Order: sequence, then structure tokens, then C-alpha cells
Amino acid sequence: MSRSIGAAHGYSRPYHGGVYFLFLLVTFQLHSTFAFVPSGHEHHIRSLSSSIKTSQTTIESTDEAILRDIDRNHNNDANQLCSYLVSEASDEILQTIDTTTAYQSPPTPILSDEAINALRTSAQSYFEKIRESNNGAWGMEQVDLDELVSTNAESDVSWKKELDDALTQNIYPLIRSGWPSHDALSGDSQPVLTVTSATLVTGWGCPGGKATLTPLDRDAGLFVAHIDLGNDGQVANTSSEDNPVMGALYLESLIDDEGEIQSHQPIVGPLKPGQMVVHMSNERTSAIVVPLDIHSLEHKHKSSLDTVSRRQILKAAERTRHYALRLVLTTKTESNDETDIPEAPSEERSYRLRETSRLLDSRMQYLTLASEVDLDDAENHLRLGINYLVKISSDNQLGLDEQSYIDKAVFHFEKAAALCPTDARTHSQLATALRAKMEYEKRLHMEGTDRDYDSLESVYLNRMRDVLERSVQLGSAAVRVCANGIDDFSLSLHKLAETLCRMGDFDAALDVIDKWAECGSLRSALAVEDKNHQHQSPIPSFKWIQAQGDDDTNTTILNRRDIALTTVGDLRVFEPADVSLLRAAADKHFAQTAGQQTSRYTMQYEGNSEVHLDDLCSADPDLKLRIDRILQEKVYPLVRAAFGEDEDEPEPKGSICVYDSIFVRYNAEEAKAAGLRGASQPLHQDGGIYSVNIALNEHLDDSENGFTGALTVGDGDDYIQRPSAPGHAIIHKTTQRHAGAPTTSGVRDILVIFLTARQPEKSDIEEVTWRVERAMRLTPLAKQLSREKLISCLKLAKKNDPTSHALPYALGVHLTQEGDMNDPSDERWEEICQGVESFERSIVLNPADARAHYNLGMALSERHKYAMRTRRMHLLPPPQEAAESLINALETAIQLEIKCDEAGCSNGINIAEAFLTLGDFVLRLKNFDLARIYLNQVEACIKGVGGTDEDWAQSMLQQVSAMLDYIHENEAIVK
Repeated sequence: MSRSIGAAHGYSRPYHGGVYFLFLLVTFQLHSTFAFVPSGHEHHIRSLSSSIKTSQTTIESTDEAILRDIDRNHNNDANQLCSYLVSEASDEILQTIDTTTAYQSPPTPILSDEAINALRTSAQSYFEKIRESNNGAWGMEQVDLDELVSTNAESDVSWKKELDDALTQNIYPLIRSGWPSHDALSGDSQPVLTVTSATLVTGWGCPGGKATLTPLDRDAGLFVAHIDLGNDGQVANTSSEDNPVMGALYLESLIDDEGEIQSHQPIVGPLKPGQMVVHMSNERTSAIVVPLDIHSLEHKHKSSLDTVSRRQILKAAERTRHYALRLVLTTKTESNDETDIPEAPSEERSYRLRETSRLLDSRMQYLTLASEVDLDDAENHLRLGINYLVKISSDNQLGLDEQSYIDKAVFHFEKAAALCPTDARTHSQLATALRAKMEYEKRLHMEGTDRDYDSLESVYLNRMRDVLERSVQLGSAAVRVCANGIDDFSLSLHKLAETLCRMGDFDAALDVIDKWAECGSLRSALAVEDKNHQHQSPIPSFKWIQAQGDDDTNTTILNRRDIALTTVGDLRVFEPADVSLLRAAADKHFAQTAGQQTSRYTMQYEGNSEVHLDDLCSADPDLKLRIDRILQEKVYPLVRAAFGEDEDEPEPKGSICVYDSIFVRYNAEEAKAAGLRGASQPLHQDGGIYSVNIALNEHLDDSENGFTGALTVGDGDDYIQRPSAPGHAIIHKTTQRHAGAPTTSGVRDILVIFLTARQPEKSDIEEVTWRVERAMRLTPLAKQLSREKLISCLKLAKKNDPTSHALPYALGVHLTQEGDMNDPSDERWEEICQGVESFERSIVLNPADARAHYNLGMALSERHKYAMRTRRMHLLPPPQEAAESLINALETAIQLEIKCDEAGCSNGINIAEAFLTLGDFVLRLKNFDLARIYLNQVEACIKGVGGTDEDWAQSMLQQVSAMLDYIHENEAIVK
């Protein structure tokens, strides 16, 4: 249910920088919310921030006081946390030679099979109890080792001695030998290594499982020892039992700084149970599962994200639940003087300052101090840059500080990228800052400052392209092996596509948009169409919904056409048991969230509650299996059967898959309490290629407990449509405008599934349906461009999807409404004529779009006036033909808008202005009687919307009065 973009009867262009800053905030929230912080450390960070908040006097909030609190906090953690595990003995510290390494991973396991099984069994017991209390949710789970011991008093803890031995005999010596010149490991105070966090993590082993046990992020402390603990064995039905599932560690810094990135390059592993990887905490890593043969898998479609490796990794994640133990290590200094608090290592100070800043209003002070304490920590500069951009986007009163903040943001992102060149986030955010800098320069240029903006823009765009290309290259490495989600990568592709469009390099932009479209095909964990399997089970019957022509209207405008299909008969897409299972999962979700919106869509409406189907399935493996079966046996074959012979739009060459899916609950009473007619969705188009709208409960016509309202409206046609019964569906192309007509009583539940297609198996075959995806993405990108490039971009979109009525409509708006009507040139005349033709083409493709008729009428009127001013009347159609065209366009727009308004899905067209334009036009033709009829409708329309006191209404009424006086005077002369 992607929301429509643009005004109801225009094509509004928002502030150019807004979309980037929105992306920025989303990205920042994702990384600050889901960072992997051991729960023990999180507790102490919150305690520290609480103590700072309650004691922030002028003296105590100085940098010195803050660092004193940080040092005290670190010292307490180092001496108190994980005290059940042995620390390094100062008399056993080995003298080693200087070496340089990113990680250490000895091939020999450091824990025995017995210890591994004991740890895993204890964890299984613990997590099973936790799932009972949180309704059985699966996914990534973690528990502190001391919690595991305390809650399982009777469990086998024989592993503890082995873990202590591993620390003293393997881990501590390995760190000393691997990083002997580390500042925290040397000094007169003779610091010793110790464990401050021991966390057992596990994940997946169910349908739709993800490959990550921990998100791609940094850790607390100075070092991390990641110890693989194996898995439960096969717990899901798959056909890949012969390929064992292993653990591995994705280590971002192993990516080459330059050149092409190999998919397996950053993977350390596969790891045998008991084998460990030791790395510094400032490394960005993700614990993942992989098949045993990960490094020998064939690299098909190297340009594609949907690699053989990625598919096999996801299958491995579904087959088993994997476990790992993560030990966070730091140093401590023995001291008998409680008042003499040792100074924490610079990395510890930096990390704690940074994490504490998330919980305080004085965020910038802490981040600045963190960057001064540890000059080489890229994360500090990344956070500082983000916060400077947040200040710019959230404060409209910056004045001269804006340039300073932008410059600081650029500086910190450049510093972060230099310190950590393999972090895709820094390059993406640097592009955001450069974009802000470019927009600032543009505003100065428009204000009349003596700046050569054109050359500056070229410099900024080239720089943005370079850093975004690097961000995309780095991000793809993590996506291809499932070490990171698709959203951050999609964001970088979006930015890069827009940048290339701004540069006018549309061919390169299309390549990026194709990759962006592929991200959409990979986002959902729901089943992908299996084209090799011939399904024998029947599919639901269906019939086409057609737009009906009216014998009393011009049938060339409202002719019969297929707009959607509706399933009919006894076999439903969702059987009653399927509907019950889905609604129960949604009920549980809404109860747990207590009304808090979890939808990722930014436009929300009163009375509507939404939850993504993937989120419901991730918490309920049984629901996931049921949905997958319905997709494979009913939805995908049904779409192939219905749309497979469409000559204008060939069926997908690749496998059909889910782009997104959302459960929507419309609550009429909540919407009415907010002053609305009912719970609804406005007219819009969807994302993907096909939309499947499934009813989940009964209408009042079918049950006394049903709702009143409708499921969808076909864009102003004669009929409001809804599926024939619960479990039945309406399916249409995503380019078909539609709406959720108001639910005026009761509650209506629906499931909407948006479908797209995967890249075909053979890399030389283009997925032709992605032309729709291209056009869908080019359209909003166009609104960020200068007018010349905007029109070129829309023409390119129209070329890629010639069947979409929205594209010629948008092109017509920009050609007719955004040009200079005082420009008498032939070029401007040609633009106006092309705009008229674009509206006419849009009407041919969708005769029921009231906006297209309205804007065609307005464009015909403006063309007539322009031709009169510029002496081009001889180029217009004959007067009678021109009059009929304009009158027909505006009268049809009025009729259609009235139907839409009655259905509760208004386009927002100003009907009063349409009548005024009609009156003005026929008055110029000296048809006084018809002019009076039209003009007399204007005031009634204005009163109907309650706008008589507004300036636009008063101006319009004054024009009406003047025209009526003119008619009266001329009629008096005639008499």
C-alpha cells in the first residue's frame, strides 16, 4: 500500500533536501536501536547516564568530571562483571614480538564437545522458558552467561572450568601475541585482561530464518572472543541435509579498500564447534551461519545480489538453530587505593561516552569529548556528523551556524571514511552531507551572491557519485552473504540513482535502479515462486472486473476495459482456517504493541492499524508455512494464469515473489472519533508489479456483525468493488489507481500482498517487468531535478512503462503548469501542445482518472489564451472542436470527481474552478446562456466545501460577478 506522491490535481515538489534528511534519521535510528550491546554493559551505561543526569551541576558537567565518571564506571565493570570467570594473572603475561593482525582464529577448538553441549543445553532450556512467557517468539535471542547459571541451578556447569582454562591458556595469550603494541596492554601499571561480558547468542532454525546471530555492528570493550557452539541439528524441512550448517564471522575490515569485492572475502570460517575468532571490539562484525561449502559455491550472476551463496546461506539459516558465545574483554589495573581510580583505556572511554550520549540531551558534548579521547575511532566521527545533520534538518533558526554545521558534518564523515574505509555507512552519510552543502550553495546563489553555482554543483555531484558508488560496493558485500539487511543498501542505491539523474546520466541511473528494484525482490522472507515445480492443485476461479461505459456518455472516454480480477467460487485464496490463523496473529501483535504503529510506511491515517506480514511470520513459524503454501499453490499460479497473456506487459521471466505485504485493520469508530467519515486509504498506486487484496472478514451484507464500507474503488468508475467473501481476493496491476473506501461502521481486516519478480536464472535475460519498477522509481526521483532534467526523466519513465497512465499525466502537469506562460517562443508553444497530448494519452490509458480530465481542460484553456496572446490562433483546432474538447474534459472531470467524493475517495479537485474555467471559455465564444449556467454553479460549489471566506474563494467569486455583469451588459445591448 505504497502511498501516492503528489497533490491531488497537481504534482507538488517538496523541499529538495527533505527526502535525504528523512533517510538520514531513519538510518541513524536503526543503528542506534539495534546495536549489539551486551546487557550487562547496557545496564551500567544506563546507570551512568542516570547518575550524570542527576548530578549535572556546572562543575560536575565539565569534561574532567564526565571522564572521572566514565573511569569509575569502567573500573567497576572490570572488577565486578563476570567475576565468576578468571582474569589474566599478572605474573603470567608473556613478552611477545610486535605483529599486526585484524583477527586471530586458531584452527583447534578451545572447548570440548561435552562443554559445548552443556552450554547449548542450558541455553535451550532457558530460551524455551522465555518463549513461553513472550508467546513463543523466535528470532535472535541472547542471555548473559551468569543469568544462565543463576536460572538453571541444576544444570551442568562443567563448562566453566574449561572456559577458565581457555581464557588463561588460549584467549589471553592470543590477544597478547596478536596485539602486543596495543596501548591498553602496556604501561607501568601492568594492566591485566579480564572479561566484562559473556553473552550466549542464538538464532533462527525456522521458516524464513535470517542468517545473522548478531547484527553488523561494533562491540563494547577492547577485544571480543567469538566462540562457535554449533547447532541443534536440523529442525526445519529442507532438502539440503547433506551440507552441514556451520557458524562464521563476517569481518568488515577484511574487504579490500580498492577494487572489486569478492562475496566470501570478509567471511572468517566456517568455524568448527568450539573454534574461536578473536578481534578488536572496534571491528564491525556479524555472527552468521553458512553452509560448509560456502567458499566453493559457484558464483552465478556476479552482478546480481541473489547469488547462489546467498540462497544457500538462507536455506542453512532455516535448517537449524545455531549458537555462539561472545566474550567482551577489557583491561583492569590492580589497586588497593579505592580513591585512586585508574584511567580507562581510550577505546573504553570513547565507547562509553558515545553510548551514554544516546541517553542524554547533552549529546554533542559527549561525542566531541569521545572524539578527543580517541582520535582514531571512526564511529565517533560518524555519530558527530549525523548529529550535525540532525541539527540542520530540525532547526530552522540556525542562521550563520548552518554553513558551519554542514562543514563540520562533511569534515567528520570524511574523517570517518578515512579511518574506516570499509564502512558503507560513512560513505553514504558523507554523500548526505555533501548534498546538504550543495543545497546551501544553491540557496546562496538564488539569493544573489556572486557564486558560480553551476561549476560547484558539478563538483559536488561528482563527489557524491564517487562516495555513493563506494557505499553501494561495500554494502553489496554484506547483503550477498546475508550479514546485513537490505534497507541500508537500498537507501544508498536510492541516493546514487538520484545523484546520477541530477547529473543527467540516465543510462547509469537505470542500472542502479535495476539493482534497487532487485532489493525489493529480496526484502521479504516469504516463499519465492518455484518455477520448476508443476503444481497439480486447482487454483481459485476468477472473473474480470471491467469499467462500465454508460450509454448516455461519450463511450470513447468511458469504454469497457479490464481493471482487476476478482476470485469467485468455493475455492478461496485463504480458507477460513487460514483467515483465523492470520487474524489471531494480528490480534496478538496489536495487543502487544498497545496501539503503537509498527508499519514502515510513513503515511498513516486515523483509524488504521497496520503490521507487515513478514513481522507476523517471523514470530509464528506455523503462519509462515501456511502463507508460503498459499503463495506457491494459489497466488503465484493465479497471477500467471490471469496476466500471463497480456501483450502490453509480458509476464515476469523470473520467479514471482513478495515485494511487501501488510495486514490492515480499519476501525470505523476510531476514525470517526478523529472527525473522519470513516477509516480509509486515499487514491494511490502501489509498489511492485501486482497487488493482491484479500478480504478477511464479512461485510454487513453478509453478516449482522459485518462492517459497512468497501475494500477498494476503481478510480471513479461506476462500482465500488470488494472481494466476494472472506478469503477471496481482488488482484490488479500496481499502476491501477485505487483506494480503500471508508469503513463507516465496524472493523474491516484485509491483507494486501505486493508482488514483484526475481532476476531470471540466466543472467543474459532481462526481467521485463522491472520496467514498471524503473518507472515507479524514476517518477519521485524526477521531482528532485531541475525542470529540464525532470522532463527528460519523466519521458524516460514513460518509455519504460508506456502502459501507465500516471506517467503521461505527470509529464503533462510539468509541461503545462511549470513553464513560463509569458515566454512567446516556439519551444514554449511546443511544450504546451505536448502537455495537452500527454493528458490526452493519460485519459486513453485510464479514462476514469478525474485529475487527467481536469488538467486537460485547464491546459486547453491555457493553450487557447496563450495562442491568442502570441498570435497562434491559426494553429488551434476549429473553434467548435476546441470548445467541445474543453467542455467534455471539464464536465467529465466534474462527473468523475462527484462519484469519487460520494465513495469517500476524493481527488481534491476544485470543482468550482472547473465551472469558472468553463464559464470563462464559453463566454469568450459569446455563448452567454451556457456561460451563465456554468458561472452560477461556482458559488454553490464553494459553499459546499465551506470555503467562502478564504482568499481564493473571494477572488473566484469576484471573477464570477464581473463575468455575470459582462453578460448582463451585453444582453442589454442586444435587446
